[in-house]
Amino acid sequence: MNQVNESHSRASDIWREVASLFRPPSRLPVAEAIRRYMRVPRGANTSGPWESSLTPYMIDPINTLSAREYDAVVFVGPARTGKTEGLIDGWIVYGIICDPADMLVVQMTETKAREHSRTRLSRTFRHSPEVSKRLSPSRNDNNVHDKMFLDGSFLKIGWPSITVFSSSDYRRVA
Repeated sequence: MNQVNESHSRASDIWREVASLFRPPSRLPVAEAIRRYMRVPRGANTSGPWESSLTPYMIDPINTLSAREYDAVVFVGPARTGKTEGLIDGWIVYGIICDPADMLVVQMTETKAREHSRTRLSRTFRHSPEVSKRLSPSRNDNNVHDKMFLDGSFLKIGWPSITVFSSSDYRRVA
């Protein structure tokens, strides 16, 4: 049975998709990209836009994530103050849309990695249209700990273990 992908029914559609792979990274500040593209889950079936006004103290650290003059960003703050939402989930969204690259997110345990993937990232991806359209449609490409995108970039949601860190190269680690 021969199926034709309707989104590739014309040569111009294929050319447009291939050309998008060669687009240079966006120079949009990370916080602005998060504000534009990330929908924050508010439970299982609802979401809202990311609002920088709720955590204005996070804007500078978030924008530092893409600054060339720094090799790392270290942020220490109290619980439930927007750190994970901005510095991790937001950075992932920025990377998917504005500057695709392989990324490793390390949680404390395998259980916490699974929880973060299922309750935060999967919901964020589902509610954020620009992110969801970039996910690979192949079932084998997307599971709890591994996410592949149409541009070939890879997101690993892992935990501190030798197998997660060995023989792997990531441009971004959080």
